[in-house]
Amino acid sequence: MTSWQQKMHQANQQYQLRNWAAAEASYLEAGKMVENAWFNELDNPQLMMEWIAIMHHLAVLYEEQRLVQKASEYLVQPYRRVTTLLKSGGLSDAFLFPLIRSVKCTVTPLLVFSKKYPICKCCQQYLDEAERWLQDDTANQTITASNPLINENRQVQTTLH
Repeated sequence: MTSWQQKMHQANQQYQLRNWAAAEASYLEAGKMVENAWFNELDNPQLMMEWIAIMHHLAVLYEEQRLVQKASEYLVQPYRRVTTLLKSGGLSDAFLFPLIRSVKCTVTPLLVFSKKYPICKCCQQYLDEAERWLQDDTANQTITASNPLINENRQVQTTLH
């Protein structure tokens, strides 16, 4: 088990015990470890997905404590990171498909969150469009101009705040 996995295990145990401060510290430390590894290997889909999962664990932790604003930050941050990578290009072709799939992994929790808590109308409209795109079977296979996340010039929309 790697050191970040040990930290995740510790965090999950503390979460189960409802020891919020210890769980938060362990999740944050695991997140930093994975993020550092990911930045050294930016086109590694495994590290990307592990980092996204840790951010989502933090969002759940904060939501459990009724820290809704903080929880939303840990849902928006992975979305922004993934869409920024998609927009920047220059990554390997082998990484493109996992990167596109990760957009779904970051949008879906935002959709669920937006159904529980009020968000601005601008973001809600954007998430509604993203939800329609995600429900389209073919949208999950390719990047198209009909994708509300990516415009016709293959530029990623990153307007969530």
